[in-house]
Amino acid sequence: MNENEELIEILDKREPKQKLIVKNSDISQSEFNDCLAAHVTFHDISLPYVKVTYADLSNCHFNDMNMRDGKISDANLSRLTIDGANISGVAVRNAKAEDPVVFDNVKIANSTFSRCDLTNVNLDSCKIEGLKIDGVLIEGLLKNNRTL
Repeated sequence: MNENEELIEILDKREPKQKLIVKNSDISQSEFNDCLAAHVTFHDISLPYVKVTYADLSNCHFNDMNMRDGKISDANLSRLTIDGANISGVAVRNAKAEDPVVFDNVKIANSTFSRCDLTNVNLDSCKIEGLKIDGVLIEGLLKNNRTL
């Protein structure tokens, strides 16, 4: 700790509840362990390199945010909605869905699905120019099937 830093330590203060209001401050290098922080609001805040582990983030809302180069792992994202997001370069790996997943008005041209279970997947009103499955052009198959 350098001479310009102030250390405020709150140890095991579950009762009575503590309310912290922090404005115009640099709280870098702070730690929050074994805390309840329900109904907490962060507004106009910079959180680069923040790490959240073993957290219950149910019903959380993130709006107008930059998560570039971020990572979410070992997460339950059931019923998560991602709306109006730039997902360029996003990788989804080792994921499963017990309920249907919906991609609506999503532009993922030049993307790759590898070793995926696409059983009963429905493509409806989608652009498929150049779509290949195991190297076979699907547009050509559909064209040939429609002429039969």
